[in-house]
Amino acid sequence: MARHRRPQGEPTTLVFPVVVTAPGVVPGAHRAESDKAPLAHRVSAVAMAVGVVAGAGGAAAYAVTGGTFSPSAGAMNFGGFGDPDAQAVSPAAQAITEVRTVHSVDVGGEASRLLQQEQMTAAMAVNQISDAAANDYAARVKAEQERKEREAEARKPAKQREVEVWIKEAIKVLQANGTSIDNSSVGAIWTVIQKESGGNVNAINNWDSNAVRGTPSKGLMQVIDPTFQAYKLAGYDDIYRPVDNIIAGVRYVYARYGGFHNHPGLVGINAGTGYQGY
Repeated sequence: MARHRRPQGEPTTLVFPVVVTAPGVVPGAHRAESDKAPLAHRVSAVAMAVGVVAGAGGAAAYAVTGGTFSPSAGAMNFGGFGDPDAQAVSPAAQAITEVRTVHSVDVGGEASRLLQQEQMTAAMAVNQISDAAANDYAARVKAEQERKEREAEARKPAKQREVEVWIKEAIKVLQANGTSIDNSSVGAIWTVIQKESGGNVNAINNWDSNAVRGTPSKGLMQVIDPTFQAYKLAGYDDIYRPVDNIIAGVRYVYARYGGFHNHPGLVGINAGTGYQGY
């Protein structure tokens, strides 16, 4: 390293000579980087230069003041980031005001810019990986749930699967006509149908009290004619047609019990006392 004398009032300049000894071999701390070098290599080179400057600054402060050798303090002074008090006790660092490389690069600023770019790129990559992992987990959970539902559906008796198709169709009609119900009630409705008619759309009860009065229960949900007429919907007026019968039966349950959670037959099953007709 050569130190040049300076005219009065101008800063001291350090010159780092570069001596080429053999092809591909460059002694010393400085290495000229191609503009086409990978970003990671450029960051490494700039980081190395920052380290050299940091050490030199700290050593200069130590030599002049006899204080504690602090590479980080030296780097701050060289980069112009130190506080005024710190610079005041480092006259050597104040005198050395400019360090030039082959490319005349502001080492501190270039390193900061490149490292910030790397941090932003890394943060974006982490976010993308996190989003992808979350989406993949959600997809796997959904796929597993759908697999369990398919398996549960396959285990159902054929009659239940047939009746549940009618139940779901009836629920859509009920929703469109103001009844607060969804497919979570499919199981409850199927249980009532299973207990009342066994899934027989033409079932007729000829032995209970309603039959004695001349109004036997009919169809899937075993509703009597007066009840069916009171709770059917326009266009769904055949008591033996599955969807029509279910619509009238559900509307009756909602009107009398407020929903299937209070249906006496289901309450009895849950309580362990057995199903009771409604």
